Amino acid sequence: MAIILNDEIILGSGSETRLELLKRHGLNINNFAPTVDEEQLKNEHCQDMGPNEMALFLAKAKAKDVSAKFPDAYVIAADQVCELKGRVFDKPGNRENAIKHLKLLRNQTHNQNCAMVIARNCEIIYESITKAYISLRDLSDSEIEAYIDLEQPFQSCGAYMLEKHGKHIFKSIEGDHDVILGLDVVELFNKLYELKAIELKP
Repeated sequence: MAIILNDEIILGSGSETRLELLKRHGLNINNFAPTVDEEQLKNEHCQDMGPNEMALFLAKAKAKDVSAKFPDAYVIAADQVCELKGRVFDKPGNRENAIKHLKLLRNQTHNQNCAMVIARNCEIIYESITKAYISLRDLSDSEIEAYIDLEQPFQSCGAYMLEKHGKHIFKSIEGDHDVILGLDVVELFNKLYELKAIELKP
């Protein structure tokens, strides 16, 4: 069996995790990191948005940015928003913030809102939102600090990395693990087959 690409497909992301996720599932494509300033977009446009709306807005901005450079390609882009009871957790950026985030999330169930869009010729032709729910163990302060020092998840929403050692601090997961990693692969593949951008051949 072979997965055939009938069109150029580009992952509009600098995330190695998302790229490896697609390659692991047989979609061997290239990626191109968008040049948008996410923090500026959040500050200027997302202040009054809910988590789903924010994730979609940012994913669309990334997709359009990369699509402008590769107009004939199908450009996939995504954004993930970590949310606990309406509070959004951005990437912690440093050790102190990461520890604070995990202290707030411990012994709680929060959700990851994963937005995914496909663009072509700078137009969004598909969008979706998928959620996954994660419960963290009632971690002690020392466990939190040990995990943060081991993982250094400073660029991960929620201050953990499922693809590495995150399961050591989880109590339960409800939903697709790929969504927690930042991309709803099943939903994406369904759409790419519908678009006939990819096909299976013997």
